[in-house]
Amino acid sequence: MIILLKADMPRGVPGYTEPTAAQKASSKYPKPHRDWHGLTIAIENPAGTVREGVDETGRAWRTVFKYDYGEVIGSEGADGDPVDVYMGLTPDAPEVYIVRQMKRKNWDVYDEDKCYLGFDSIESAKAAYLAHYDDPRFFGGIVAMPRDEFIAKVRATAKAPGMLKAIVFLRGD
Repeated sequence: MIILLKADMPRGVPGYTEPTAAQKASSKYPKPHRDWHGLTIAIENPAGTVREGVDETGRAWRTVFKYDYGEVIGSEGADGDPVDVYMGLTPDAPEVYIVRQMKRKNWDVYDEDKCYLGFDSIESAKAAYLAHYDDPRFFGGIVAMPRDEFIAKVRATAKAPGMLKAIVFLRGD
């Protein structure tokens, strides 16, 4: 069976309601939660939702989410925010893929990590990443990590923020 999804319609994340503009700006609004191998993921943008705005040059931008996007509750990434994740369609995939994202307009400077859970291959995770960004210079490399190791490291970030990045990228790019 083939299911076609309209690009501007969420795929039915239970509990999701579109936040107001003020809620989006503050990032403080109710987000549905999903359990993934013992981690709680807050879904900020279900697949099909749109994020848009205007950059500092006046150029409009728009991102249609191809996959559910959110954050791991109770974690802290290298940027001080919870660990960012995209949720693929294979929840039991044995590896997690971590993309090193570079700073906009300062392409040789590290910005943050984006983690891809439930993707079948490093190639599919990279393609998913590139589908969400309008400039390939955001992509600073990708590494694979066994799912259980990722879960342990994310849990450890609650006590040692940034640990995920520091250990992951010592393994190679």
